[in-house]
Order: sequence, then structure tokens, then C-alpha cells
Amino acid sequence: MILVTGATGAVGGEVVDRLLERGEKVRVLTRNPEGARRWAKAVDVVTGDLADPGSLGAALDGVDRAFLLLVLPGIPQAGPIVAAVRDAGVRHVALLSSIRAGSARDSAIKQVNLAAEAVVQGSGLDWTVLRGGTFMSNTLPWAPSVRAERVVRAFGGDFRSSAVDPRDVGEVAARVLADPAPHRSRLHTLTGGEVITVAEQVAVLADLLGEQVAFEELPEAVAWAAMVDRLRYPPAVADAMLTMLRNTDESLVRVDGAVAEVLGRPPRSYREWAADHIEAFR
Repeated sequence: MILVTGATGAVGGEVVDRLLERGEKVRVLTRNPEGARRWAKAVDVVTGDLADPGSLGAALDGVDRAFLLLVLPGIPQAGPIVAAVRDAGVRHVALLSSIRAGSARDSAIKQVNLAAEAVVQGSGLDWTVLRGGTFMSNTLPWAPSVRAERVVRAFGGDFRSSAVDPRDVGEVAARVLADPAPHRSRLHTLTGGEVITVAEQVAVLADLLGEQVAFEELPEAVAWAAMVDRLRYPPAVADAMLTMLRNTDESLVRVDGAVAEVLGRPPRSYREWAADHIEAFR
């Protein structure tokens, strides 16, 4: 049995789908069982919360492998969660971390992900760390303004990254969990195959829509307030995000070959991701 946390998110859902395709038995831990209804009876759904490690007993019963997403608002230090996983008899953990954990530049995002990695690596469990790059799906919040006004409003139009399709991240995680041995004690950095700016992503959407889409640069203060007030980011994380968007972190433009190594094919491009999601923007 494989436990998937964060199953209703962009990556976790892909992990579940790919594991089911492989015939694996899957259990999802979620605070919102309605979000897991799309899998009907194909998965075992357990209502619970990583913020309360003492409540994880039912989720971990009979589980031997787990996909863990530990860096989320409201989740305490990773130690008690990983201890519960280990004590339940889980053998292998695939941890979703961030490419920024490998950055030469210090930040709140780097520190919280490094801390989660250290807990897993020092737990006595077999482990694989998956450091995900910037997700292409981070552009989905542009959809309402693109549909209504054909405009994207954001801070950091010249922000550059080797953005990765979360479907590729999920597929890598599923392969790791289905056959952990080749990936034991390995750190995979998961990126796309190209470096692309925000403005170039907007241009891709415009080309696929066959219409002009404008880009309007948001003032930094407005972007910070949106992160803290609407997205509920801690102020230190919002600060780190804005610093990142000024192109200060070289790790975000690293193009790594891990996706191709694990999947045996090139990573998807932003154009491929956008073409598959263009109806959201139309």
C-alpha cells in the first residue's frame, strides 16, 4: 500500500493517477474527502491532517511506501510526522522538496525545505528526495483575467526559470514509489528542458489563443500583500518569493536531466503544458 499526501494538489493528484495506472494499491490522506471523489472506489481515502501527527494511525496502517509533502502552511516541524511514518513500519519515503533547497542563496524557502530533507534523511527510512522546480501550473491563476480581459497582472515579468510540468514531477514520483530500489538515497532535481520568462509564457498563451494577451507589471507592495492576505503566506516566505522573482536565485534556471533519466523521455515544454490547459484561459 502506498500513501499519498497532498493528493488534491497539482503533483499529488498526478502521483495517484500514475500509481493507479501501474496497478498499485493507493491510499490518500486528505482534510477534504470531497476532493478525492474523482477516484471513486479506486483509492482508499482517509480523512486526516498532517498538522496533527497523532491522527495519522489509520492513514499509515498497512502502508509500506509514502509520498510526503511536508512544506505547507499549517504543518509543524516535520520531525513528528516522519517519526509517525517510521514507527508505522513504512519502508520508503519519496519527499517532495524544492529546487531552492540547493540554492547558494539563503532564504526562508531554502531553510524550511532543507529542514524537511534533513529529517527524512536522518530518520532511518529509505528515502528519495524530489526537488521540484517552478511549476508550470503556477500560471493557472492568470486564467480569470486572461479570459475576462486578455491580460496578465503579475510581479516579475522578466523572472526566468526552468519551469517543470507537475505531471512530470508526479510521474517521476510514481516511478520511484513503484520501484524504489534504483532511487534509494538519491536526490532528483526535476526541471523542464528550457529556461523561460514570465513574459514568454504569456506570449505562448497568446499564440495558442490566437489573440493578444497583455502583461501588466504589479507593484511589489501589491504582490506582497496578495501573497500574505490572499494566499496566506507567512511574511518571510512572501519576502523570499519576491526576492526570487527579481532573478536572484541561480538554482531556478538550472536545467537538470533527472526527468529524462527517470522517464526515458524529455520533460514537457511550457507550450505543451499550455496547449493541454488552454481551455482554462479561453
